[in-house]
Parts: sequence; C-alpha cells; structure tokens
Amino acid sequence: MNIALFADPALISLVSSRLEARGHACLVSRGAIPGEADCVVVVGSAGADEGLILEAERSGLPVLRLPGPAEDGAAAAAAAAEAAAWGLGLADERYIDAARSDGRVKRLEEARVKLAEQRAAELGAANALLARRAAELNEAMASLDRANRQLMNELNLASELQKSLLPRSYPLDAPLEFAHKFVPLNSIGGDFFDVARLDGNTVAMVIADVSGHGVGPALVTAMFKSAFVGHCKTIRSPAALMRALNADLNEFLTTGHYVTAFAAFIDLNTLEMRFSSAGHPNQLLVRAEGGAEELSTMGFLLGMIEGIDYEEKTVSLAPGDTIVLFTDGVLEAADSRGRLFQREGILRSMEARPGASPGELSAGLFSDLLAWTEGSDATDDVTILMTQVIETLY
Repeated sequence: MNIALFADPALISLVSSRLEARGHACLVSRGAIPGEADCVVVVGSAGADEGLILEAERSGLPVLRLPGPAEDGAAAAAAAAEAAAWGLGLADERYIDAARSDGRVKRLEEARVKLAEQRAAELGAANALLARRAAELNEAMASLDRANRQLMNELNLASELQKSLLPRSYPLDAPLEFAHKFVPLNSIGGDFFDVARLDGNTVAMVIADVSGHGVGPALVTAMFKSAFVGHCKTIRSPAALMRALNADLNEFLTTGHYVTAFAAFIDLNTLEMRFSSAGHPNQLLVRAEGGAEELSTMGFLLGMIEGIDYEEKTVSLAPGDTIVLFTDGVLEAADSRGRLFQREGILRSMEARPGASPGELSAGLFSDLLAWTEGSDATDDVTILMTQVIETLY
C-alpha cells in the first residue's frame, strides 16, 4: 500500500522503516500528496500541510492521525513509530481498505446524487416539452373536431339537398303506383332517379348511376336532374332524351365522371312503354301472370363520347305488371362467400311476394339484400324504383 507520510523529521526514518517492514511503501511528503497515495498518515502535527491534508480527507482519501511522542529521545521516537505501525492498526490493511472504500462510496454517492439531479433536470425539461406537445395536440384535435363537425354539418346539408332532388310525390291520376328505396353508400352518393308527368298521356321515368362515390358524383346528379327536367319539356322519346343528356354531359362534365342511365316513357292510354339504356344494367319487367323480361337496348355511357346514337325499344304493359329499376349496387351486393345477389336475387324476392304492392316489393327486396350480405358493410349506393300498373282502374 502506498502511504503519504507527514511527520517530524526526527520521526520519519523510524516510522517509515516500521511501515515498510510491514510491506507498505512510504512516500515522505511535504507540500503535496503524491497521486499514487492510497492513504495519508500524520504523526504529530502536520504544520503548514494541515490544509492540504484536510482537503484530501474531504475528497475521500483515508487519513490516519497519530500523536507525536511526549518525550524526546530515540526511545520515544521508536515508540511513536511502533504506534504508527502497530498500536493504531495502520498495518492492518483491512482498516485502510475500509477507509479507502468509504471514500469511494462517498465519491460514488456524490456522483449518483449529481447524476440523479441531472436526470431530474432532464426529466423535468422532457415533461415540460411533453406538456407543451400535449397542449398543442389537444388544440390540434379540438381544431380537427371543429372542422369535422363543420364537415359533417355540410355533408348532412348536402345529403338533404340531394334527397330534395328525388321525387317528393308521384303522379296520382295515372294508372301507376310507385315506391322506391334510396340508400347512398355515404351520406351522399352518385345514384339518382326521377319520375315526371310529361303531359296528360305520358309519364317518364329515369334511373342513373354516376361513377364514383361522394361529393363529386352527388354534384353530377344535380346536373343530371336539371338536364332531365329541362329536356322532358320538349322531348317525347327516351332515345332522344339519352342523346340530349349525353350532349349536355360531354359539354359541361370535365371531371372524368361518366353516367349510366335507363329511361322509360309510358303512354297512359295504350300502356305501351318505350325505353332506352345508356350502359346501364338491364332492368326487369315482372309480369303479373308470371315470368320476367330483361329490358335491354344498345347504348354507350353518358358523358364519354359525343354524337352517340341510342337504341329504343317498345313493350306492352298489362295490369299487375311491375317494372323494377335498380342500380348496380343491388346486383353486386355479395354474401360472405363472395357470391353476388344479381338479377336472380331480385327475381327470388319478387316471386316470394306475389300480389304485393310496390311499397311491399321495394321494402322486401331491400330486406332480402341485407339478409344476403349478412349485415356486412355496403360497397356501393343502392337504389330501387318499383312501378306497378294498377289493376283496379281497368
């Protein structure tokens, strides 16, 4: 063990020899403590070095203080040296190691406290930053919530406006009874239908499906409604109506949307129905006596290519016949195994309700559609328009 020895000059030789005899290295010190010293031994007074020793003791270096000899002479000096080496246990390294360990523990504790204070300061700063970020996040969420509420209010208003485009009532003095089911995928959608009395003898029906979902297609339905009502004032042919609608949409529609549509004009005197389709799924005519016919004509989508001609066909109606108009949201509804509802599903629903009214048929068809999809989320708008020839008037 390296010992820094502070003693009177008369004692240094004796004390150091005794300590070295026990295997220690004595570093006779004055004015400084060697860096390799493991402890400090002071015999008698340290004199001018007392401040230096006190500073070393405060820093954790073990310091052993022994009184100087009470009498002069070699015998007294030898006794002091022996006391340094044996009487106070300096030679017992366990004492020195314990003292040294105490110093290390003290330094470690001071370092731990300092580190804890540093960590506490860092944690406090992090908590303050987190509190600021939380406040900013809360404000952003509140702002987002306000914007979302405003958007929902606007969508609800848009939904009400779109519903106002649909028929509020149907012709009461015609030998026809109507009922519908309109369920957009979102609050607003791209499906549309209308029924208009053109004159005393003709009723026009139209059903349309704008590509896509949401606000854009909903705005296109408003454009379609305006064009349909305007052309019905002068046009008495469904094929001519399709040509006019196609021209309007090609002129004004610049968003890339397109429209499929089916239009039918019914002569109330003869019960002849002329119809034309623009890329719309084939619609159905369910006969009162049984059986069904697909209403199919050639015709391209509206709003895609200018100058397209549309085919027109005529079919005779009879009391009890039901015209079933629908969009592809009905046909493409899928069950849990991916099977589509298709026209077969529509016909099953109709056949299960013989003699039912249009209201009962439309509600029943929608109920069967929900059962088919087993309550899963819809993937498209669903629109159904039932038109039935009233038998009691004939």
